[in-house]
Amino acid sequence: MSRDRRGERGQVAVYAVLLFPVLTLVLALVLAVGSLEVLRTRLRAQIDMAALTATQALDVSALAAGEPPRLVESQAAALAREYLAHNLAATSDLLAASAAEIAAGAEIVVTNERGTDPITGAPIEAPTVSIRVRVPARIPLLGLAGLSPIVTLTMTGSAAART
Repeated sequence: MSRDRRGERGQVAVYAVLLFPVLTLVLALVLAVGSLEVLRTRLRAQIDMAALTATQALDVSALAAGEPPRLVESQAAALAREYLAHNLAATSDLLAASAAEIAAGAEIVVTNERGTDPITGAPIEAPTVSIRVRVPARIPLLGLAGLSPIVTLTMTGSAAART
C-alpha cells in the first residue's frame, strides 16, 4: 500500500501553492466589496442628511404671511453643499478627491412646486431638496485583483420640507 502512495507525495503542497493566491484574491475581493458597501451606506446617510439640513432654509416671511412653505433656493443649495463638504471630510481617507471638490460638483435641485423630482423621479408634494453626487472612492484592495483601485459611486438623496 505504501508503494501506491509514493508517487503522490507532495501533491498537497502543490495544491496549497496553487490555491493560496486564488484564495487570497477572493478574500481581497470580498473585503473590497465589503468596504465599498460600508462606504455607500455612509455616503447615503450623509447625502440624505445634507438634503434634510437644506430644508431648513424656509422662507420665513412667506410662512409669517400664512403662505405655504417655500424654500429659499440659494440658501438651501448653499446649506446642502456646506453640510455635504463637512461630513465628507470625515471619510476623506477613502476619497480620491477632496470633500470640498466633491461637494462643489454635486448636483443640487431645490423645488418648491409640485411635480416630479428631476433627480430621483419621485413625486413632489412639498418643497424638496434633491442631491446627486459622484464620489471617487479609493479601494486599495481592488488593485490586488488587477482592477482600478478608484471607483466612482453615484449617489442620490432627497428630503422634503414639512411644517
